Amino acid sequence: MIHFLVSEANDGVELIAPNVEHVIATERRQPGVCSEACYKVATCNEELGGRCDCPKHLAGPDCVRNATASRLSAFAQVPRLEARYPMSCINGCNGRGHCVMGACVCSRGNFSSDCSLSMGPDGRPALLAGSGYKPRERRPRIYVYDIPHKYSSWFHPAKVDRSLHWVFWERLLGSGAMVADGEEADWYWLPIKLRSNSDGYRLLEALQYVRKMWPWYDRLQGHRHLIIHTGDTGRGEVPGDVQAATANMSWLHHWGLTHDCNASGWKAAHRPGKDIVIPVYRDSRQGVGLLPMSGLHPRAPRMPRTRTLLFAGRICGDYSKPDPTKPWPQCATNKSPGYSQGVRQLVHYHHHNRTGYKISTSNGRYPLDLLSFKWCLAPSGGGHGHRQVLASVMGCLPLIISDQVLQPFEPEMDWNTFGLRLPEAAIPSLHTSLEQIGEEQLEARRDVLRCAAQHLVYSSVGGAHMQEDGRWDAFEFILEILRMQQTYPGLHPADYAATDDRFRSFLHCGNPDGMQAYGRKLRAAQEKRYPTQLPLPPPLPPPPSGGGAAAAAAAAAPPPLSPGAYVSWSNWTMEQFNDLLVRWAVAKDRTLAAAPLALCSASVWDERRVRCSAMKTSALRLVPGGAACEGHSNLVECPRPWP
Repeated sequence: MIHFLVSEANDGVELIAPNVEHVIATERRQPGVCSEACYKVATCNEELGGRCDCPKHLAGPDCVRNATASRLSAFAQVPRLEARYPMSCINGCNGRGHCVMGACVCSRGNFSSDCSLSMGPDGRPALLAGSGYKPRERRPRIYVYDIPHKYSSWFHPAKVDRSLHWVFWERLLGSGAMVADGEEADWYWLPIKLRSNSDGYRLLEALQYVRKMWPWYDRLQGHRHLIIHTGDTGRGEVPGDVQAATANMSWLHHWGLTHDCNASGWKAAHRPGKDIVIPVYRDSRQGVGLLPMSGLHPRAPRMPRTRTLLFAGRICGDYSKPDPTKPWPQCATNKSPGYSQGVRQLVHYHHHNRTGYKISTSNGRYPLDLLSFKWCLAPSGGGHGHRQVLASVMGCLPLIISDQVLQPFEPEMDWNTFGLRLPEAAIPSLHTSLEQIGEEQLEARRDVLRCAAQHLVYSSVGGAHMQEDGRWDAFEFILEILRMQQTYPGLHPADYAATDDRFRSFLHCGNPDGMQAYGRKLRAAQEKRYPTQLPLPPPLPPPPSGGGAAAAAAAAAPPPLSPGAYVSWSNWTMEQFNDLLVRWAVAKDRTLAAAPLALCSASVWDERRVRCSAMKTSALRLVPGGAACEGHSNLVECPRPWP
């Protein structure tokens, strides 16, 4: 027998040494208990023979010594911040433990990162024992490996910039898709935090631990096992030996590069049919000022989109501002010419001064412009982009120029039905391509967008942006694709909708006639529910008598606008727009009495009383079980979008 070796990490935590031959589990571990010292201060995982999981500030086999300062620095906040904004715990520890610096210390008999597990009388683990929890009937069902928490739940959203691994975890339990016993699972998730290059070897460490403690990875040879990587180039960020060791696993990442891009120095990372390109999750620190202003919301002002193409953001790889008086590439230097595959630079070079086009590095009217342009450029950046999701939710049709890079849920979903894909070679003449799409075709794409945009946001996690109910959101789309991979191994994902009735129904948001029919029907229903618009802001006060710049600006302000009027955003000021948002927040929505919202709202167009709690505070707030569970302290009582 070869013993499983460990090494001491800098944070004082024992890490499994990579590339070490070890004992492979062929059966589940026998349950066990921990020492009394452990039970007093820590969590005992009794399923795994009695593993003592220390809180962040303690260390050692029984958690009887203090942790190192480096560990606390990596995983905890400074005392001042913790006292003011204490880090929450996954699912609030489900009332079966207490939260210490963002990590659960579970009551005796309960374990896992959210204290949801315990051993049943039959000797098998149970979820939320005694509460009546039952997995939902709709497959797939997911088993979450309770790997040592230093790999997973210790990476709190307050300490990392991308929190999808955390909120996905919370939503699995709230949705009923999680199971306690791996023998009942369709898929297995390693909830390790993967964000940077160095995380790849930690994945190997965690994987070795999984293979030692549970039988399912080796039984399935790594198939039907998933991991989430939130880095800029996803699977492409980890070393080649890590990719090889995890070749049979499915990677959920934001980067869909299918072929090497030598000009940018990128290596192919995505494998259609094995991996899934997923949307970025935007919490209260990312896009919070824009997504809540969705132009697809039924109460949003219905303004015509009169201008053609919008882009605002970094253009030059060297971070300089392009100078139109200079020859190509118009940047201060030629450093990082492969940034965004050169797309941002080329679009600016050929179209920055074209009438109806606004291509800039900054934009003080960005919210207004997102609501008034027909098309929004959605290129890659230093890796994956996020503007395709932002544009779609705002109601601006996404223009995708990113050769060999699949977008979120592509090719499972055809982006050309609600946006437009052009090759990089077509950039000089893209204005011709856009001009050839008439108003009728634009309207058809906008109807499709009303369904597609729901697929691109995690509504059941963060709340509704357009009064949607969360049935068709990104979380559920991920599960639906996992089901297809399991049911039809080897089938190209572009063929999913043609092959499977349930997948086709999901893709079409439940409408048998397709996404466009769904959007058309939804638009009509929304206009019937809200036949008139709220009063628009009054004119700005008269100019001061003293004259000057303030007087000139006030004099140039547009005249007052009548309720329901169709006007262009182009003559609005941000001051007027902000006044509009204030009025919307307090205006009563009397339709909600007859038809309450299925989800709490993440939209500024809904009145404050129906908004999610996360929108009512400046601090990062995470709701156990996701927004679908807001107001329910017991996750078993959460309304489920699917039985």
